[in-house]
Amino acid sequence: MKLPKVTNKQQEIIKLLYRYRFLNRIQIQKLMNHKDYKTINLWLKDLTEKQFLNRIYSTHFLEKSKPAIYYLGINSIRFLKQQTDVTEDDQGYPTYPITELRKRYRERQRSENLRSHSILIAECCINLKSKTSQRLSYGLATQADYIDPNHGYHFLSGAEGITPDLCIIKHEYSANQKNNPTADDEDVPGTITNYLLQIFDSTLPQYRIRNTLKQYVNYLNNDGWESGDNDPAPVVLLVCPRVTDLIYAKRRTRKLLLDEYYDFEDIPKDLHIRFTTTEQLKQEGINSPIWEEYRRRYDV
Repeated sequence: MKLPKVTNKQQEIIKLLYRYRFLNRIQIQKLMNHKDYKTINLWLKDLTEKQFLNRIYSTHFLEKSKPAIYYLGINSIRFLKQQTDVTEDDQGYPTYPITELRKRYRERQRSENLRSHSILIAECCINLKSKTSQRLSYGLATQADYIDPNHGYHFLSGAEGITPDLCIIKHEYSANQKNNPTADDEDVPGTITNYLLQIFDSTLPQYRIRNTLKQYVNYLNNDGWESGDNDPAPVVLLVCPRVTDLIYAKRRTRKLLLDEYYDFEDIPKDLHIRFTTTEQLKQEGINSPIWEEYRRRYDV
């Protein structure tokens, strides 16, 4: 099927929405590092008219000030299906896994919670990218990224009982490293710290939270991390919807660790599970000292 023509920049918008699922105009502009919001609005309007995008926008008086939320339309899915990677033997393989693309057909039916969840993940990525400097950068892998069998962190998709929303690869460089690698390069030198971020939905029952905590403890204890010999095991970052959930999650994690090690002094120094609330994450940003591990606070 012949699709309407779109520019390279518009294709970039389509790929961003595949990666994050739901984004507002402000986030799209920041992720593209584009200065002119009028141009972004023109691209979005054109893509919507050509059925590459759908949007959610309220005309209610109290909601009118909120930016529209965009997600992939039918022509974007068709466009992404046509994208292929050519291997050394000149064989073409789909760039985007068909199982993941099929999920995009039902985006219109997704809950408000999932949309808010996606918006918050994107906000975390924007916050981390803004901290990039000559001495610091962040690689980012969303669920849509690491589900791809060709991705370096694809092993996360097979981890039992855990589905992190975001894998963060923090690169810190010494003063004598002259090059400044891109934020998404996973093979750069320097000190590496990995983080697995998961946001608990407000409707998630307590037994599901309890089970997820157990699975993360098992994952860290059983050396499930497979990214490489020089790539350390991750710090787990768990976002709880309410303060009461945070208190419960911390206490439950303590119990799980004590059942395993009997004494806090025996817990490995590199085993880290940290907590915050959704409200703190929204207000302060992911790169803030909002993360609690037992009685201490950390930043990312």
